[in-house]
Amino acid sequence: MKTPKLAYVVEDDPITSIVTELILKKDLHCGKVQKYVNGLKAYDQLRAALQAEADVPDLILLDLNMPLMDGWEFLDAVADFALAPKVCVFILTSSIHPDDIEKSKYYDEVKGYFSKPLDTSNVARMQQLYDAAAAAWQPAAGPTPPSDQNAQSE
Repeated sequence: MKTPKLAYVVEDDPITSIVTELILKKDLHCGKVQKYVNGLKAYDQLRAALQAEADVPDLILLDLNMPLMDGWEFLDAVADFALAPKVCVFILTSSIHPDDIEKSKYYDEVKGYFSKPLDTSNVARMQQLYDAAAAAWQPAAGPTPPSDQNAQSE
């Protein structure tokens, strides 16, 4: 089981934000959680962390409907950062609209779409998806290239 070192919770509802933080720490054993009330604040922090070569989150839980910068705008804005595959984004939203679910599949960073509120089955699914994403971050040992000594010349 992989554990996130740093997670961002991007959520404008304070109760949902606090509950999500508690779940991340208790059930996903997340090391550190930073909360942002909208996508713009999370974007600014992420940009600053990248520029300073500081820690960036390996997990982001992102609401879609927020003031100033919504979840879609956040995903579009961070596209230039080339976060995938090193950051796992889970959309955590009240929207169950099929268009939103389908749209989320077009973002490489988005590894799952979850409806609020979180429950134990969603948390278990998040852990599975996070483990799969984190496993892909590990460099694979490639085949050993052939040596020149074995090559035959004509």
